[in-house]
Amino acid sequence: MASFSCHFNSSVLELKTQLEILIPDDIKEGEKIKVLYLLHGYFGNQTDWIRLSSIELYMRPYRVAVVMPSVHNSYYTDMKYGAKYFTYIAEELPRFIENTFPVSNKREDHYICGLSMGGYGALKVALTYPNKFKMAASLSGALNIERVQQSSINDGRKDKMIGIFGHESVKDTPHDLKYLVSQMNKADKDSLDFFIGCGKEDFLYQDNLDFVAFLNEQNVKHIYVESKGTHDWYFWDSYIQKVIKYMFVT
Repeated sequence: MASFSCHFNSSVLELKTQLEILIPDDIKEGEKIKVLYLLHGYFGNQTDWIRLSSIELYMRPYRVAVVMPSVHNSYYTDMKYGAKYFTYIAEELPRFIENTFPVSNKREDHYICGLSMGGYGALKVALTYPNKFKMAASLSGALNIERVQQSSINDGRKDKMIGIFGHESVKDTPHDLKYLVSQMNKADKDSLDFFIGCGKEDFLYQDNLDFVAFLNEQNVKHIYVESKGTHDWYFWDSYIQKVIKYMFVT
């Protein structure tokens, strides 16, 4: 695969931002390929998946572009006091990718996945725009954002969370994944598929179980996979292989 480090001016963020992109190096004339948006976690950036997993090796058999953006510690959110990272990821970035690279603009060719904070971001984007994605995946996702918001009071991140979400609770707002699921119509539930994976020793394990139970209650199509594992790259490197097979083989 060809690998690109890309810098471009984001009008939404009002700054120059960075991407890592993997793409098959034998694109045929006129070909439009599938795209997987791969999101990083808290403390991460656009290089994490390249440096800490074997994503390039795993993607070689597939004609899929892999786009790895950077959003700092924004929780993929249009921040209350800061930049509009959700609009950037959900709207501006796909436009840029489709206009710059030989990537399809069809819903059935668009996929999104993330880990931890990025798992939340991936589901948030797909649930907000279910007509734009065929499948979304979360690995060790921070899927109960209200609990993240509340726990920040005691872990030194209170001011950061206020900067992102403001002072009010995110429960039953467009930041709340369960709220977004509850707003889905039957057509969206039938067309959008989810992969949820989490390690049994992960500190976010119970939040993932609770979210999966809610998907079951709402009759939302999904697969849930768990195994021994914690919140680390050994788990994510193993599970991204499962995600890829589920997305592009089954």
